[in-house]
Amino acid sequence: MSNSIIDLSDKVVVITGASGIQGPEHAKLLKQAGAEVVATDIKDTEIILDVTSQESIKKAVHTIIGQYGKIDILINNAGATGKSAGDWDQIIKVNLTGTYLCCQIIGKQMTASGSIINISSIYGLVGPDFSIYESAEYAGKPMGVHPAYAASKAGVIALTKYFASLYAPKVRVNCVTPGGIIDNQSENFVKKYSAKTMLGRMANKSEVSGAILYLASDLSSYVTGANLIVDGGLTARV
Repeated sequence: MSNSIIDLSDKVVVITGASGIQGPEHAKLLKQAGAEVVATDIKDTEIILDVTSQESIKKAVHTIIGQYGKIDILINNAGATGKSAGDWDQIIKVNLTGTYLCCQIIGKQMTASGSIINISSIYGLVGPDFSIYESAEYAGKPMGVHPAYAASKAGVIALTKYFASLYAPKVRVNCVTPGGIIDNQSENFVKKYSAKTMLGRMANKSEVSGAILYLASDLSSYVTGANLIVDGGLTARV
C-alpha cells in the first residue's frame, strides 16, 4: 500500500467484537490499507478477548504483544443491544464498562502516535423515534431500542473525551457514531428509517469502516477527542 494516501503497513490493529456484524468489514478495509489486523471476540476468533473481564483483556494483550511486538490501533467494536428489561446490566457491562476497560488496559500498552477508536450510536445523541420500530423486524425478529443501549452509547462519547485528554499527546482517542446500517431489516423499517435521513437511505457497512480507516490513519493526526457522526444527516435535522 506504499502508493496509497492511507498506508497502515507498519501498524498492528486490535479489533474487539470482530466476529460481529461490523467487525469483518472493518478488518477487511484495514487489511487493504496494509495493517496487521488482530481480530478478537468472545468466540470464533483466534484470540479470545472478553471486554467485560480485566483478566481476559490482559491475557489477550500479553499474547498480542508477544506475537506482534506492539499495538498501534485499538477499535472498541464489541457491543450488546439487549431485548428485555433484565438485559440492562449486561448491556452496560459490555458497551460502557468494556470500552472503559479496553481503553484503560490496552491504551497503556499502545505505542506513541497510537489511535483508539470507540464506537457509539446515534441513540447516544438523540432519542429514538419509536414509530419506525412498529412492526419492524431484523432477521425475522422484532426490533427495538433498549434504554441501556442509549445510556451506554452516550457514556462511550464521554469516555472518548476523557481518555483523549488522559492519553494526549501520545495516543489519540476518537469516536465513530454510526446511524442505521442496512443488514437484513424488514422492508417497512428500512423505508421508514431512510425517510428520516437527509441522504434518504441507510448506511452500507463499508461507509462506517471508511470513517474508522480515517481515524486510524495519519490523515487524522490532528484529531483527538472528536465524535465523527456517520448517519446520513439524521441527527443534523431538527
